[in-house]
Amino acid sequence: MSKKAFDTSTLQAFGNAAAGHDGVLSDPTGAVVVKPCTRTEIDFYESVNSNHPDLVPHFPAFMGELSLTKDQDAGKAVAESGTITTTDGTIERLHGKKLDTELHIVLENITYGFKQPNVLDLKLGKQLWDEKAKPEKRARLDEVANSTTSGSLGFRIAGMRTWKGESVPEVPSDLKDYVESSGENGYWVYNKMYGRKFSIQDIKEGFEAYVLPQGKSHKQLARAQEILAFFLGEVKDIISVFEKKESRMYSASILLVYEGDVDEYAKTKKTLRSLSAQDEEGDDDEEEDLPKLAAVKLIDFAHATWRKGEGNDENALRGMRSTATILKELLDTTNKELEAAEEEP
Repeated sequence: MSKKAFDTSTLQAFGNAAAGHDGVLSDPTGAVVVKPCTRTEIDFYESVNSNHPDLVPHFPAFMGELSLTKDQDAGKAVAESGTITTTDGTIERLHGKKLDTELHIVLENITYGFKQPNVLDLKLGKQLWDEKAKPEKRARLDEVANSTTSGSLGFRIAGMRTWKGESVPEVPSDLKDYVESSGENGYWVYNKMYGRKFSIQDIKEGFEAYVLPQGKSHKQLARAQEILAFFLGEVKDIISVFEKKESRMYSASILLVYEGDVDEYAKTKKTLRSLSAQDEEGDDDEEEDLPKLAAVKLIDFAHATWRKGEGNDENALRGMRSTATILKELLDTTNKELEAAEEEP
């Protein structure tokens, strides 16, 4: 791998994260994110690219590492200098609590290509700590797991952002402790405590708030039906691949994203269908910066390693399977509600 000089003056705060540490940056276009990280996370991405091609489609594209100097007074990255190390020696464009590190990982921005991305971050695992964690951290994380769906289902909602439209509704009283912002460009932004309030009995309410944030009109139900079917298929694919791996991924997440503007969603569907028809007619010109309908990726590998000879990662897989079960139940419910809505005179 080679290093090349990079002007970090264009980096800015990243605004679409649903959860995670502070300090995530992006370029002005939003195509790439630059995230403070550990060496372990970079090593894991590099090993996936080199040795596990079947996992690559389920991860954000890894573009290398970036070392940033820090402004000690401001406590943030500054523009004076930076060095990027890329996986192939070139790069076309580098478009919780902040980690105390100058090391950053450069990744594809999963929300790029969406006009109004709705984002759900699901933290995987009942055990959330690795072997390097101190006893007090283990105890704290075990307490969180045992009091949330991390313990009962193997995952919990770590964060959520939903587009509410230009006219943002007032936050109801029962959500005032959980919605951080109710006017940020039409979004509701849910904090980490939102996911901690759910139990195994009512966790589907959190998913429903994500896939149907603006109610159950016919258009909303039809979109929910499509994205739930897509999410379910992607999560099943991830499970299938990881059942063949010997890894341990503590506090990794599944990130679910879909187009939050229902009219933009319909417009994007029409555009993608048109492009697909052109491809079938032999016009296979590559299209750049295509809009997106939905995406599912695994993220956050600060505590991820390979464990040859130790079997697959049931800690993470349990959360993936629980997620698939809930998505299937919601899809079945949505199908019934959509059928009922279509039968109404």
